[in-house]
Amino acid sequence: DMVQNHLLQLLCIVAMEPPSSLSQDAIRDEKLKILKALKPIPLQEVPEKTVRGQYQEGAIAGQPVQGYLHEQGLPPDSRTETFVAIKAEIANWRWAGVPFYLRTGKRMPERSSEIMIQFRAVPHSIFSGQDLRANRLTIRLQPEEEISLSLMNKTPSIEGVELKPVSLNLSLDDAFKQG
Repeated sequence: DMVQNHLLQLLCIVAMEPPSSLSQDAIRDEKLKILKALKPIPLQEVPEKTVRGQYQEGAIAGQPVQGYLHEQGLPPDSRTETFVAIKAEIANWRWAGVPFYLRTGKRMPERSSEIMIQFRAVPHSIFSGQDLRANRLTIRLQPEEEISLSLMNKTPSIEGVELKPVSLNLSLDDAFKQG
């Protein structure tokens, strides 16, 4: 249920084409196109494209916490995931070759839900031979609502070309503080 609600909704909103109007039907239709275009993960690729787990007993903020299987009312052999990470791909012209990374989990030191879009590399880079990292857009829902864009940028210099990774970060809590 962690992936199918918030993160899947966010994936649809991020990846959908602009709807013909802001009506519920038009937005739903565009979201549905994304859901239908999600590439199924073949069984043999599940270990490569997913990470799943359950929290175990430990401590959070110095306080002991029990493991998932010791929660009241759960069968001792439950295989229900409490952490999921998925490398999703959308089979359409706009997003072909662009992985979407969805991660969420419960009972972590920090509750965390985010979607990361790693932009595809250009077919021919004028900066070949340099340590190039992929540009990424990360949208976080928890613990704080944030948007981060990590990209390679030319350092300000008139001599030579040197690229450096930089991040542009927007905290929605900070941007829209009341008072």
